Amino acid sequence: MAMNRRTLLRLGAAGAVAAVHLHGATAATAAPSASAAAPTQRFAIGVREYAWSRGSRRLTTRIFYPATGTPGGAPVVNAPVADGVFPICEFSHGLGGNPESYAPLIRPLAEAGFVVPAPVFPTTSSGTSGNIQDVYNGNQSMDVSQVISNTLALNTTAGDPLAGHLDTRSGVGVAGHSLGGMTTHGLLTAWPDSRIAAAVPFACVDMGNPSSTVAAKVLFVHGDQDPTCQYSSARQAYSELPAPKAFLTHRGARHDEYIWSGYNHTQTVATYVDWMRWSLYADTAARDRLSADATSNTTTTTWEAVLTPSSPPTGTVVSLRSRANNQYVCAENAGANPLVANRATAGDWERFDLVELSEGAVALRARVNSRYVCAENAGSGSLVANRTTVGPWETFQRVNNSDGTISLRAQINNLYVTTGTNGTSPLVASRTTIGPSESFTLVNG
Repeated sequence: MAMNRRTLLRLGAAGAVAAVHLHGATAATAAPSASAAAPTQRFAIGVREYAWSRGSRRLTTRIFYPATGTPGGAPVVNAPVADGVFPICEFSHGLGGNPESYAPLIRPLAEAGFVVPAPVFPTTSSGTSGNIQDVYNGNQSMDVSQVISNTLALNTTAGDPLAGHLDTRSGVGVAGHSLGGMTTHGLLTAWPDSRIAAAVPFACVDMGNPSSTVAAKVLFVHGDQDPTCQYSSARQAYSELPAPKAFLTHRGARHDEYIWSGYNHTQTVATYVDWMRWSLYADTAARDRLSADATSNTTTTTWEAVLTPSSPPTGTVVSLRSRANNQYVCAENAGANPLVANRATAGDWERFDLVELSEGAVALRARVNSRYVCAENAGSGSLVANRTTVGPWETFQRVNNSDGTISLRAQINNLYVTTGTNGTSPLVASRTTIGPSESFTLVNG
């Protein structure tokens, strides 16, 4: 989907590049590992480097992981992996940064029992020209998906020290700051990765509409005086996502003070780590600590959270029969394809929950997949039952016609839903007037 909510970035992240040169690894299909209980101890940190790529894009990736040894020190190259099975949580650096410059957010995860692949993006890292279009065109989000695949593959890569130590069942986490935060949000929206179970975008802007293919617990962290990535854009992104979700606001903070040691850094790290522990280790004690984690003694933070998934609104079960051809509207291919009025009888694929919203507005939720019908591409595309939440694209005004039928006018473009000529075309919101092709009989049950 097109994205019209973009903010140009002018951030240069500080931090020197550590000289680390290790080895590459070949990809393999990941095999399931047993999900692990949340660790109760801190770990020392190891680091290994992999010379990966996606097509012509070089994706040097440093993986930080729980290691044997005494906690509290700097990462040790090629340190032995600690005993255990650990979830994966990828981290994306900001413009002009690298994994080392984001040590304050990467090391606490590895110490807490996460394997943290941190790619060096080829055009936005330190020493590059800073091509921020690689975030807007999806290259960096797709890079992260490649890194996730390669990391999961290490679990069955013969001879790799991480083999057998990766949790491949609990989903993966993703996080990032600034351009990296936008890269993270892109994985939930325009370039979705269904493997993601947890995400923490720091200082991001809204990269598009939430994808129905991703079911992640999402924590936003932002300063309300951020001059680089507008706070209002992150708030919009937060409002669009379904629960579970949370928003940690650093009041008076700009773009990154809360990332580094100092201003509210303690609250940032504690909340972020416990969010991942809850999401990827199913650690309910970590969930219950979140509010306290996020609270500052100087009252410079605001914590908002909806940690329980919202119950979907109920509605009347109906089928819609087109007046144009007397056929029922079908959520084709179990809701994967556009709606078409092409069925003589009503079965599971032809039944919808007619959900009353307010002031005559309704939403349609397909019974076959529990997804809401969406006027795709702001109404210029066909109607598809593919959304988990209701927004403007999923809202229709119900019009009661004098002949007992109804018509549906899409809120996003104020045009009527039509079945096309003789009802044979996919439904689309494209008509300014009501005729037989825009009229439907509601059949209950």
